[in-house]
Parts: sequence; C-alpha cells; structure tokens
Amino acid sequence: MAEGEKAVCFSPFFTKERGSRVGKIISIINNITRLVIIALMGVMVVAVFLQVLFRFFLDQPLAWTEELARYLLVWMTFLGSAYAMSIKAHIGTEYIQKFLSPTVNKIVLSVAALLSVLFFIVMIQQGYLLAMRSMTQTSPGLLLPMGVVYMVIPISGVLLIMNVLHVTWKDITGKE
Repeated sequence: MAEGEKAVCFSPFFTKERGSRVGKIISIINNITRLVIIALMGVMVVAVFLQVLFRFFLDQPLAWTEELARYLLVWMTFLGSAYAMSIKAHIGTEYIQKFLSPTVNKIVLSVAALLSVLFFIVMIQQGYLLAMRSMTQTSPGLLLPMGVVYMVIPISGVLLIMNVLHVTWKDITGKE
C-alpha cells in the first residue's frame, strides 16, 4: 500500500473505535433476532391457516397446529421483548426525565438499568433451571421436549441484558 492510502475494511467487526464495534455486533444480533421473529410469525400464520383449512373445509382438524402456534407465540413474545428493548419500545419514564437535571437523569437511568439487569439475571437462572427440568416432559401434540419451549426464557434474558446495557450506555454517554 502506498504512503497516505488508507486500508478499506468491509467487516463490521474491525473499526477504529471499540465502542462502535460492540454497537455493530449488538446491531447484528438484534437484526438476527428480528429476522427470527419474522420467520416465527410466518410459520405461525401458516400453521393457523392449515388449522382453519383442515378443520372447516376438510373436517379433519390437525392436532399439532394449535400447539405449534401457541409455542411460536411464546417464543415471539420473549424474543420480541428483547428486540423491543433494543429500539426503546418499552414503557419508559421520558415524561419525568424532561424535568430532571442531566445528572439526576443519568442516576435514574442507571438505577433503572441496574434493577432491570438484576431481574434479567434471575430470569436467566430460573428460566434455565425450568428448561432443564422440563427436557424429559414432552408436549402432547408435537412430542417436543418442553424444555425447548422454555429455553426462550434464558435466551431472551441474555438479549435483554445486552440491550438494556447498550441502550442505557447510549442514553447516558451519547456514544454507541
């Protein structure tokens, strides 16, 4: 490379600023989460459509479609909650924060994030224990281990911690 030329790197993981690298990784994880939610929604729509089709037009209801739709809805709810955290779609205290000084606002944001993280840690731990205890129990229609259904609890807990810390960091510092 000649003197004065800059190397061009197209990877989101190799940037000059460390903070923006972490932000890009979190953004990639959130985009994957969003795509998984969209895919789950598509599968759920097909399952419910098949249920209606078989029940009302063929008079032969499918036993597994209702159960599949229920479990997909559970997964979409938990993953959607984590994704909603990344785009700040949860209920917040923005109205109150307008009346606080910048220093007090940062303290309030930090305390709220800390309490949230503590709850999500409990959610991860207890959700993992529930999932592991339920691996031997199978669902009646799909014969799926119930632990697979419950595994979304610790998975979403990890995503929620990642997003609450990232969003809080951005709100407090103004940096990625």
